[in-house]
Amino acid sequence: MTTSKRFGYIRVSTVAQNLERQVDALTAAGIDPADIYSDKISGARQSRPGLDDLLSRVREGDSITVLSLDRLGRTALHVLSTIADLEERGVTVLSLKDGENMTGATGKLMRGLMALVAEWEREMNRERVEEARAARAARAKDGEQVSGRPRTAHTKENVSKVLKYRETGHSMRQIAKLTGLSSASVHRILSANLEGVAPYDPKVHGDEPERV
Repeated sequence: MTTSKRFGYIRVSTVAQNLERQVDALTAAGIDPADIYSDKISGARQSRPGLDDLLSRVREGDSITVLSLDRLGRTALHVLSTIADLEERGVTVLSLKDGENMTGATGKLMRGLMALVAEWEREMNRERVEEARAARAARAKDGEQVSGRPRTAHTKENVSKVLKYRETGHSMRQIAKLTGLSSASVHRILSANLEGVAPYDPKVHGDEPERV
C-alpha cells in the first residue's frame, strides 16, 4: 500500500530574497525539509523548475503545502489551473495563509470565486488583444509601419526627394547617391509610391535593384 506524502513548495520573487523564513514556516507545519521544493525566480516567468519537479513527483493521496496560493502561479488563472489539475490527480493543496483553506465548504467557495476571477482575467486579456489588433490595423491604414524593423529611410522628406529625382529622369543608383540612401531603400520608396515598380525583393534585386 502506497503511503501518502506531504510536500511543501516555496518561492521568492528575486534571488536577493531569502527562502529561510518560508522553509521555517513549512517545517513548523510538519513538512520534512527534504520534501520542500523551491524556486528563486520571478512569478512572471514561465519556467519554474522547482515546482515543475514537484508536480512530476506527487501522486494520488499526497498533499502540497504553501504559505499562500499565489506561490503556485503567475496569475489567478494560472493558480486556479494548477490547483484544478492537482485535484483531478487526487492531490490536496493546503495553504498556511488565513482564509485560504482549500478543503471543505470554504475551499469550494474559494474555488468558485477563483473561477470567476480567472474568467474575468481571461476576458480582459482577450479584450486587450483585440484592442491592440484594432490599433495596429488603424495605424497600418494610415500608412504607419506596425511590424518589422523601423524603416527610418521612409521619412516624408526622403520620399519627396526620391520622387522628385525620379520625375527628372534619374536612375535608382543616381537617386541613392544624391540622397545618401541605399538602392534598396530607394526601390522600396518608389514601389510604394509609383505604379509599375515591382516591390523590392533582395533575392531578386540584390543591393543594386535597378540602374534605370
